Amino acid sequence: MPAKLTKAEQTRRTRRAILDRARHLFATQGYTATGTEEIISELAITRGALYHQFGDKLGLFKAVIVEAYDEITNYIQMKVRPLDNNWQQLIVGCQAFLEVAQQDELRRLVFVEAPAVLAADDLTEIDQYGFGLLHESIQTAVSEGQLNTVDAEGFAHLVNGSLNELAAWVAQSNDPERLTTAQCLVETLLLRHHHCS
Repeated sequence: MPAKLTKAEQTRRTRRAILDRARHLFATQGYTATGTEEIISELAITRGALYHQFGDKLGLFKAVIVEAYDEITNYIQMKVRPLDNNWQQLIVGCQAFLEVAQQDELRRLVFVEAPAVLAADDLTEIDQYGFGLLHESIQTAVSEGQLNTVDAEGFAHLVNGSLNELAAWVAQSNDPERLTTAQCLVETLLLRHHHCS
């Protein structure tokens, strides 16, 4: 006879099921076209369980987007981990972020739905960890004498803004040429500030 699930494990499983179902619907239908009834109907849970876990549909959407950003960060870290110098990691990390803009579910969730649904402050807060990694990499490049800029934090904002705009542009098309162009543009931006020793 299988062991009875603890209350905490039941809650964790319910939360995971809701997040997975909501992610699929938000990514395929969009936030506006997805109703809470549709999210819970296949899961055999009550609307109260959804609201208990996430507050409301917007809270659920925000939780889905937080996980999507974590996925992006993990993808970038997987791409840069094999590289042995910070400068290369900075370039490849920026280019990897742009690759995400052509990955189906993440494309719609992060670059179409999130900006349309969430306030700019919410998006900034969700992206804080990723921005922190970018800023740290730029600060290291400045410290190592590889990057010439008047202000590392300001330059991190410049690169981050450029990446977000380029990613939105890449997300509008399936054309791999657009991704290649965007990656070339961000590399050029960084190389223009590269200090060769």
